[in-house]
Amino acid sequence: MRSYLSLVAISGKVRKRQNRMTIFCIIISVLLVTTIFSVADMFIRNQSEGLKQKHGNWHIQLENISQDTAEEISRRPDVAAVGWSEIFNADADQPYYIGEKKAAVYGSDSIYLAELVNALEEGSLPQSDNDIMLSSNAKLALDVKIGDSVTVKTPSGNTDFTVCGFGSDDAAYYRDQTYMVAAYMTRDAYISIMEPNNIPINPVCYIRFQDVSKASGIIAEIRQQYHLPEEDISENTAIMGLAGQSSNESMHNIYGIAAVLFILVLLAGVLMISGSMNSNVAQRTKFFGMMRCIGASRQQIIRYVRLEALNWCKTAVPVGLIIGTAIEWGICALLRFWIGDEFAAMPVFALSPVGLISGAMVGIVTVLLAAQSPAKHASKVSPMAAVSGNADTALSVRHATKRKIRKVERTLGIHHATASKKNWFLLTASFSLSIILFLCISVGLDFAHELIPTMRSWQPDITLNGYANERVLDQRLGDAISGITGVEHIWGSSYMENVSVNSSRPDIDHVNITSYSQYMLDCAKDSLVQGDLSEIYGDSDKVMTVLNKDNPIKVGDTIQIAGQDVEVACGISSGLYPSEYSVICSQETFARLTGEQNYSMIGIQLSSKATDETVKQINSLTESNVIFTDERQSNQRNANTYLAVKFLLYSFMAIIAMITLFNIVNSISMSVTARIKQYGAMRAVGMDGNQLTRMIGAEAFTYAVSGLIVGSGIGIALSRFLYVKLVTRFFGSQWSLPIVLIAIILVFDIVSAALAVYAPAKRIRNMPITATINEL
Repeated sequence: MRSYLSLVAISGKVRKRQNRMTIFCIIISVLLVTTIFSVADMFIRNQSEGLKQKHGNWHIQLENISQDTAEEISRRPDVAAVGWSEIFNADADQPYYIGEKKAAVYGSDSIYLAELVNALEEGSLPQSDNDIMLSSNAKLALDVKIGDSVTVKTPSGNTDFTVCGFGSDDAAYYRDQTYMVAAYMTRDAYISIMEPNNIPINPVCYIRFQDVSKASGIIAEIRQQYHLPEEDISENTAIMGLAGQSSNESMHNIYGIAAVLFILVLLAGVLMISGSMNSNVAQRTKFFGMMRCIGASRQQIIRYVRLEALNWCKTAVPVGLIIGTAIEWGICALLRFWIGDEFAAMPVFALSPVGLISGAMVGIVTVLLAAQSPAKHASKVSPMAAVSGNADTALSVRHATKRKIRKVERTLGIHHATASKKNWFLLTASFSLSIILFLCISVGLDFAHELIPTMRSWQPDITLNGYANERVLDQRLGDAISGITGVEHIWGSSYMENVSVNSSRPDIDHVNITSYSQYMLDCAKDSLVQGDLSEIYGDSDKVMTVLNKDNPIKVGDTIQIAGQDVEVACGISSGLYPSEYSVICSQETFARLTGEQNYSMIGIQLSSKATDETVKQINSLTESNVIFTDERQSNQRNANTYLAVKFLLYSFMAIIAMITLFNIVNSISMSVTARIKQYGAMRAVGMDGNQLTRMIGAEAFTYAVSGLIVGSGIGIALSRFLYVKLVTRFFGSQWSLPIVLIAIILVFDIVSAALAVYAPAKRIRNMPITATINEL
C-alpha cells in the first residue's frame, strides 16, 4: 500500500452492499439533471425552428432610419443580414382588394423574404415590379395559381401583377382564413401604389447578427453611434429570448425563475447525497479512528472521504447519464408521436451535449459539496475512541430525556431524531425542499394555463368578426346560427375603443368598451378576481374591468360615459379584447351607453355532432364584410401544447417525489443501522418488536412533521411570490392558498414516513439480539 488513499478501492469492495445506497443517490441526482437539461435542449431545438418560421430569423428591427444608415450597419462585421419590409392594411380596414378579398400589401426586399423570414413556400420571390407573391390561402380564396394575373384594387386605381409564388412571413395568421390575403411585391412597386393614395412610406429595417450571444452589446453600440431613440428599436423577443439576450422584462423573470428551480434541484441532490454520506461515515467512526491511530492526519482523512466519493462517481455518473438520456428519448418520443403538432420536429434519439456535460459536472460537483461535511466529521474522530472500543458512542447528554406523557419508545424516537442537529437539519431540509418544489411548480401550471388563451371556457371553434372590429354583426345572425345542428354554444360581443370619459381617477380620460352576452358573462366567473359579477347582468350601472399591469382602471372607480355614471364593480384576469383601459359590460348596458346594437364578434362553440356541413352552413350565413375564421386546428394545437407542459411538469414533480421518498427511506434505514447496537441493547432489556417499530416511526414522523412545517412555510411564501411575479402581474389573477395541493403534500408526507419505517423495523425484528449487539 503506497498511501492511505489506496484503501479506497479495498474499502469499496468490502463495503459494496453498504455503498450501494450512496451510489444510487448519486445516480438519481445525475439522471435528474441530465434529463432536465437534455429535454430542455431538445425542446429549444424544436422550438427554435418553429419560432423562426413564426416570428422570423431576424434579431432587431429599426424604424425611422435612412437607407445610408442601414447600409453602414450592414457593413459591420458582426451583422449577417439587413432587410427591409413595410406593410399597409394589416387590419383589413382599408378598401384595398385583390378580387373580392381584402389585401394586406407588403413592400419587401428579397433579403427580408428569403433570409430573415423564409417566406417562400412555392414558386419564386418577386424579381420585377410586375411580380407578386401571395399568401398560400389565396389559392383557395382567389382560385389562382402561379402565372395567373391578379389586380390590386386601391382607391386611386388598379394595378395588374403576375403571381410568381406563394408564401408569407406569418403563415399561421393566414392559414385558417379566407377573408384576407397577403400580397408581397418589390419596394418600388409598393411605393408606386402607395404614393398615389397619399400613404406615407415608413419602411422598417430588420437586422440579423452573426452571433446572437453578443446581441446586447451590439445593440447598445448601434444605438449610441447613430443616436437612435430607444422606442425605434424593437427586438424579436422569441429568438432573442432563446439566446438569453432578450431585454424583455417577462423573459428576465423567466430566466430568474429557471435559475431558482435549477438551484433547488441542485440542493435536492446535495441534501440527498450528503444525508447518505453522513450516515455512511457515522457507521465507520471506528475505521477512521483506527486510521488516525496508525498515523493518518486529519487532512488525509478528508482527502480519503473526498476520493471515496469521487470513486463512487466512476460508476454512478455513467449510469446516471445513460438512464437520463433514455428518459429524455422517451419524453421526446412521447411529445413527438403522441402530442404531435408543434412537437412534430422534436428530435427523438439525439444526444444532448448540454445535458450530458451538465449531468456529469453537476454529479461531480454535487458529490464534492456533499462530501464536505462528512469529510470534516470523519477527520474529527478521536484515535482514543477507536482504541477504547467507544467509537460509536452517542453524543454527550446534559440531562435525561423527558418522557412527559408519551410512551418511552416514542420519546426515544423523537430524541433520536433531534439528538444530531446536523442530521435533523438535513432530513428536514430534504422534506422541505420537495414541498417547496411542489408548490413552485404548481405556479408553472397556472402560468401556462393563463399563457394559452385557448384554454378559456369560452374559447370558440368558429369566430365571425367585422373588419377592424366594426360592429356589423346583427344579433339575429346569432339566433340563426344557434339553430344549426352541431352548434353547442354561441356568444356575442361588441367593441368600441377610445371613448372619451370622465373618471374618478384623474389619469383616465378614455376607455375601450366591450360588451359580453350572457354566456360570456357566465364564463367570466372562471376568471373573476375581485368583486361581484352578478351586478353586471342586464341593463345596469355596473361594469367590470381586466386587472393587470397594463390597465390603470381599478375596482371601485367611477366612470362617466356619454353623461352616464357607471361603477367598476368587479375585475377579471383576462378579457376578449386588449386589456388597456378596458371597461366590460352587458350587451344591454352597452346599447344604452353607446346606442349600438350590433356585435363586433360572434363566437361559436361546436358540439361533438358537428360536421363540415355545420361549418359550411355557418359560412353561408356570413356576408363579404365579415371575417370567418375556423379556430379548431389552432385550439387543438394549443391544447396539445398545454398537455405537453402538464406532462413535463408533472413528470418533474414525480421525480422530485421519488427522490424525497427514497431519501427519507434510505436515511431512516441508515440511521437505524448506525444505532444497531443500541436497538440490540433495548431488545436485551425487554423492548419488543412493536415498541421498536413505534420508536423508529416516531423518529421518521419527527423528520416528516418538521419538514412539513418548514417546507410549507417557505413554499407558500415563495409560491405566492412567483405567482404575483408571473401570473398576477401579467394576467391579473390573484393568488390563493393551494388547499388541495397542501392536502396532497400532507398525505405524501405521511405515506413517505410510514414507508420509511417498514423496512428497517422489519430487519431489526428479524435479527437475533446477539447479532444486533455484535453488529459492526
